[in-house]
Amino acid sequence: MIFGLSPLYWGLWLAILILWMGRFVTSFLSIYLVSALHLDEGVVGAVVAMYGFGAIIGCLFGGALSDRFGRQSMIIIGEIGAAAALLVVSVLADPVALGAALFVYGAFASLPSPAIAAYIADVVPPKRQQRAYVLQSWAINFGYAIGPIVANQLIKISYSLMFYVEAAVMIAVTILLIVFFREVRHLTTSAPAARPEGAMSRNWRRVLTDTPFLGFSLLMFGYFLVYFQSTSGLPIAMTDLGLGLGEYSVLLTINGGMLCLLQIPAMKLFSRMGNSRVLVMGLAVTAIGYAVQAAAHSWGGFALAVVLWTLGELGTFPIATTTVAAMAPATARGTYQGVYNVVWSVSIALAPLIGGWAISNFGGRTLWIACTIVLIAVTLGLKLTKGSRDRAMAANLRNASQ
Repeated sequence: MIFGLSPLYWGLWLAILILWMGRFVTSFLSIYLVSALHLDEGVVGAVVAMYGFGAIIGCLFGGALSDRFGRQSMIIIGEIGAAAALLVVSVLADPVALGAALFVYGAFASLPSPAIAAYIADVVPPKRQQRAYVLQSWAINFGYAIGPIVANQLIKISYSLMFYVEAAVMIAVTILLIVFFREVRHLTTSAPAARPEGAMSRNWRRVLTDTPFLGFSLLMFGYFLVYFQSTSGLPIAMTDLGLGLGEYSVLLTINGGMLCLLQIPAMKLFSRMGNSRVLVMGLAVTAIGYAVQAAAHSWGGFALAVVLWTLGELGTFPIATTTVAAMAPATARGTYQGVYNVVWSVSIALAPLIGGWAISNFGGRTLWIACTIVLIAVTLGLKLTKGSRDRAMAANLRNASQ
């Protein structure tokens, strides 16, 4: 046991770390379409949104299928399919063809997400799941901090190289996962989440009638719409102000670097607080960050905003995933995580459309003001629904212990 977590968890953690160190195409996609292919801002929003629409399909089926057929199948199929689709994207220039290829890429790339989240709940006891998801988030953020630096160097040589390197990383991670899951195949086929008795239709009925979970997902949808402006609306707004790729890359590195430095120390604080309380505090700090961003007119102003909403991010993503895991029955973990990831994917699809439209018609400042208002509403909503959410998690824990 390392940090109280088994080698089963750490093998997957290593794969996640490597994957996110090479997962940088989506962060630079808007800039690539504008700078390299010279597409209009409005068209760019529509093209990038197709990735999100594809991700909806991947999450919708990835979670439910992982409950039925096991986690490793969905993870491996998703990585191989995403690598192939990414290579196709790299050679296209027509907006319609690009949108179609990004749709396929989004579908395959999102298949593993709910399976990974459910697998962690399979192999980690409930009392240590918050730690496990925080460390998973750390791995993602470390990769997110290194990725922009690598991508920026690759772009100086060729934009195409960025696509090739990410596809190569996906293939390498797939090989690692094939070797790793061979060792735990006995576990994934006997774990409660993978048993055939957890029929897909029954799991769907259960999740779609779980009011506390659906309410939580709806609130997080509002947060995700704002969050994904950091990779869609923010680069466009900075370009309009005369700031370039280098300045935007540094902001991404600041975000990822802060999360890497502070995520593990914050883990001790979060363990003494309830999940709902951490989420409310995180959203409140994020709202302050976007309020500052609304007044920013220089790189320094954007950097200050990023620092603030990064502090808020410490208490949102891993804690939200922990909350979903705590609310999900053992036989439907993949389905719950899949539905939650669908909310994530819908926001990925809509955020570029909303951000591009708002910036084109009203400017970046109006977009950031609207984001601040949405975050305030989400914060209040999470606070008001805390009781029902905590009761649902407690009831699920009692059922699991029986």
